[in-house]
Amino acid sequence: MTSAKARGAGVILALAFAGLSVSGAGAAGPARKPAKTEAPFEASPGYDIKPSDVVVPDNVPVGQYRRMIRPFRYWTLICDENIQKKQRVCNISQTITSPDKSTAFSWSLAASENGKPFFIVRAPQNIDAGKPVMLDIADGGAPVPVPIKGCTGAVCIGYLEIGPRVRAAINKGRAVQVSYSIGAGNGARTVSFRAPLQGLSQALSGI
Repeated sequence: MTSAKARGAGVILALAFAGLSVSGAGAAGPARKPAKTEAPFEASPGYDIKPSDVVVPDNVPVGQYRRMIRPFRYWTLICDENIQKKQRVCNISQTITSPDKSTAFSWSLAASENGKPFFIVRAPQNIDAGKPVMLDIADGGAPVPVPIKGCTGAVCIGYLEIGPRVRAAINKGRAVQVSYSIGAGNGARTVSFRAPLQGLSQALSGI
């Protein structure tokens, strides 16, 4: 799996799992005849077919890619599987909306190339990217800073390795106080709200 640093701030990483067992896998059967190429469908004038919400990678044959979505308490586990290669990529995400229903914050649990877990943290693009997003994990210690690594026109992204303090907070299902700064100078203000870790451990067990 490509690391977050190599892909850049705009890329969503996920936990990678390879070598899944598939029912019926084993000795190859008789050779199959090449499939006939079908003529493309022509929709009626003014009408069109809504494409799938799942974007299939270019190198995956039709019908060999599937998505599983499992909602847990406050977290959602999404796994995309390449059936042909027996590879599955999963992520566990949570999104917090603001009073106007826009996205105030989201984070996803991912894994580096060496298997170490970390959070991908996303905040609005109008935050003060020179200051970290602060996570108070309610363990009596200082808030955990998440430096912003980059911003696009829609979102700013940072990364947080899962150390002992954060791991303990996950296991205990604590509520995290999230804070970040918006604007600069006299117009600067701090936005702060709570985000639950409750349910994340259960989502992990579902992988």
